[in-house]
Amino acid sequence: MKNRLLLLAVLVCCLPATAYAYIDPGSGMLLWQGLIAAIGAVIVFVRSPWQTLKRLIERLRRK
Repeated sequence: MKNRLLLLAVLVCCLPATAYAYIDPGSGMLLWQGLIAAIGAVIVFVRSPWQTLKRLIERLRRK
């Protein structure tokens, strides 16, 4: 147990306190674009089988 705590303390001391990372504004737009594309894909995926099923039911009722 002491060895794990010592290892954890050493690792925490070796890690930098700040990350100095930068995310450009285009990254936010990329996330929005991905979200909109995912919503569109779900709509197309759900809508197409639903229309196919409705057409099949209509054909069966006509007969």
